[in-house]
Formats: sequence, C-alpha cells, structure tokens
Amino acid sequence: MAPEDALIPLGFTETEALAYCELLRTGPATGYRIAQGIGKAQANTYKTLSTLSQKGAVIDDGGDPRSFRAVAPDQLIAALNTRFADQTQAAADALASLKSHEPEDRLYQLRSPDQVWAQAEAMIDAATETLLFDCFPQVEARLAGALGRAVERGVVVSGVAYDDAQARHGGYQVVRSRTAERVLERWPGAELRLAADATQHLLALLTRDLTEVRHALWSDSIYLSVQQHYALSAELRLHALPAPEREVAPQLTVAGMHPPGLRSLLGLTSDGSPIPHE
Repeated sequence: MAPEDALIPLGFTETEALAYCELLRTGPATGYRIAQGIGKAQANTYKTLSTLSQKGAVIDDGGDPRSFRAVAPDQLIAALNTRFADQTQAAADALASLKSHEPEDRLYQLRSPDQVWAQAEAMIDAATETLLFDCFPQVEARLAGALGRAVERGVVVSGVAYDDAQARHGGYQVVRSRTAERVLERWPGAELRLAADATQHLLALLTRDLTEVRHALWSDSIYLSVQQHYALSAELRLHALPAPEREVAPQLTVAGMHPPGLRSLLGLTSDGSPIPHE
C-alpha cells in the first residue's frame, strides 16, 4: 500500500495525503513547491495545507512566503488516536440517551466476523449473573479476555470446550466435550453458542480461520434465550457425567445422533457416510 493510500481511511483527502507525504519526502517547503511536487493547483494546495494545519499534520514558520513542515508520523498517529478516542466517547455519550432497553423479541442476522465479535463481547460485558457458552478453541481464544472480565465482576461463567477441560486463566470453568475430536473434525466451521443471563443469546458458525460468517443469529427474545440457556446447561451436565453414565442417553446431544438436518449440515448420506463429490 502506498503511504498516501494509508492516510485516506484516517480522514485525509487525496490531496491532503499527497501534500503530507510530499513534505515527509522533501522536507520543509513552500506551498508553491508543494503544489509543483504533487501536481495540483497552487490555490488548492494552500487550502489543503491550511486544513492539514488544523488537523495537526503540518506546521509552518510564519514567514512570507510560509514554509511548511510535516509533523513526524508517530506524533501525527498519536494525535489522531487521541482525537478519535475523544470523538468516539462523545458519540457514545450522545447516543446513549437514544438507546432502547426494551427487548424486541426478534432474531437478527449478523453478516461479518466483526459484528459477531462486537455482539458477543457486548453480551459478555453486559452480563450480571450467568454466562454459558459452547465454542471451538479458536473462538474461545478470541473471547477469553471478555470472559475473564466477566468472572472478575462476579458473573458465573461456564462452557463446553474442545481441548483440555480445566480452569482457564480468566477464572471461568469449562467441561470438555465428550465428542470433541469427532466434532472438530466434521463440523463445517468454528462454532459459537452464547447465552447471557437467559436474556439474550448468540449462535454463530464461522469459517475455521474466523474470516467469514457462514451463519450467525442474535436475539434478545426472553423465551428463546431461556431455551438456549437451558440447552447449554443440559449440555454442560451431560458432558460432565462419568463415562459409564454417559452411555445411558447418547442421543441427548446432536453429536450422538444423525437426524436429516444434521446430516445435511455435515454433508452425510442417510447411513452416515460422506456424500461423494461429483
């Protein structure tokens, strides 16, 4: 990526980015020299330099003609970070009064991994009593910090994991899935199921590298969230049963049976063998 292109997502126009990078390359220069260097009209270049001064990207010596100097990149980025943080907080404060806290009793689809992570972390941060989850190792690693913060607040956090079952560094408890190897091998992506206080829940299936969403639903429906809470509770209890007792009812988990919907998801025929690729 060209240096000029890197500045545009940060709120710089093309001409501003060109002028700033020109000053970094050539050192202090007048507006006339900068205009020649970037191939822009002199009047437009002076307007651009004025805007860059307001953004804290350039300084001038006050002479006649004025000579402009680029602020060091690390200073500029630090200033932009501070300004963005201030603006973000101001926006959050302004928008807080507009937020509706009434459950809408609807299902919403999430389309991108960023939406999934933002919604999951918002749920975790808002939980006051219980958090139950079932997620693959790469998903758990992505959310471990937020889960640990919930534990610090006194929230009971428990989940089904697919690697060694032990207390995590964040202090939350996990039970290892009794079908971990089989599920990790055959499940068509990375799974996340999360229920917070039985007031909202999130179901997501991402690609294994977490770069795309295959399916993702979030809801604050109390009824559906209670059902997800109890489903995860039952899974936790089942996976925690001693080995002899587990065999009593293997069909209680979807991994124990292969109904038509599960076969379709896994790409299996009716006898449980993989569907041949044509």
